[in-house]
Amino acid sequence: MTPDSLANSAPEPESPWETRELLLWGALGVAFSAPWADLVRHWIDEPWARPAVLFLALFVAAAARDRGRQIPRRGGGGLLVATGLGLSLIAFGGSLDRLGRLGIPLGIIGMARALGRPSLATSLLALWVIPPPSALSEVLSPGLENGLAWLAARAAESGGLPAVWSPHALEIAGATLEIRRTDSGVPLAIYLAGVGWWGAVRAGGGVREAFRAAARIAPLGFLAQALALCLAFALLAGRAPNSARALLDYDAWGVLGLALYGVRPTRIDSTKSGAGAHPRRTAGDLR
Repeated sequence: MTPDSLANSAPEPESPWETRELLLWGALGVAFSAPWADLVRHWIDEPWARPAVLFLALFVAAAARDRGRQIPRRGGGGLLVATGLGLSLIAFGGSLDRLGRLGIPLGIIGMARALGRPSLATSLLALWVIPPPSALSEVLSPGLENGLAWLAARAAESGGLPAVWSPHALEIAGATLEIRRTDSGVPLAIYLAGVGWWGAVRAGGGVREAFRAAARIAPLGFLAQALALCLAFALLAGRAPNSARALLDYDAWGVLGLALYGVRPTRIDSTKSGAGAHPRRTAGDLR
């Protein structure tokens, strides 16, 4: 890469968001009102999908801070927006509502490219606004959830408690806990990857750094889910199936809260300090 190309790709100094840009973002939200409505219904109906709401807030916060403008890619950005809108229209016209929501991140990324901000690394956070496809959990099922349930049943029997295990439920001492494919830890691992991505973006990293950070933290989701399953089975043995189910439905919030606390920016531009400090961009940022 030549010095001239580096200069051309360097971000301009930060500037406040313009009214025109805010209006365009608002228009984009209205254009995707149908998939947004479907997405909100999914958040309400499925507890495992609700943590995706967190990433909408993280994206908005990261975009508000990322005010350095890159060279707008109006052609490519506009094409992404059009593709997202087209996908949503086709999906809803064909009663494939869940497919249509994929147009939301496409539209957000396209708008960011067309306007020149926020950066590609920041706009890719929008991918986590969509809950992980349940098909991923189905492909990996039976997995962690059923393996630990089988072990819990054997442990209960060795302790003198009657236990019945099946791929869809575990019964100990007359109390039954439904075992769902989303208890496998796949959604939690994906959400943790998103937190890792956000941490890298906040630290000033680009797509490469964010991808590496996401890959490092994602496997911890399976470990955290294994601990949650063990606690849930212990509650089940204590004849508290409702508490066990609630733990599995909402444990992701606690895990993600701890992850957000632990994943904090560390690379700050040394030329500034105090309130004027901003994350330092890296040459490897693919924006």
